[in-house]
Amino acid sequence: MRKITLFAALLISFPLLATAADYDKLVDSVDKEKASDSVDSEKLAGSVDGTDVDYKKAYDSVDKKKAADSVDVDKAKEALGQ
Repeated sequence: MRKITLFAALLISFPLLATAADYDKLVDSVDKEKASDSVDSEKLAGSVDGTDVDYKKAYDSVDKKKAADSVDVDKAKEALGQ
């Protein structure tokens, strides 16, 4: 569940994730505990039905403000080569 939370935080905070030059630094730019706290795990679990994922429900399970606050922007910019 933590990997999904981390990915969700990064995805919401940095739409240009695909351009990341250093994924390890990018992952390190996220406070994992804060990122985990930004996701309502019950809502996230409810977004999965067998092998189908309701991406709208998954997206809505994340508190966007908390997710964004879990990212150290300076470290993320460095990882993105900016």
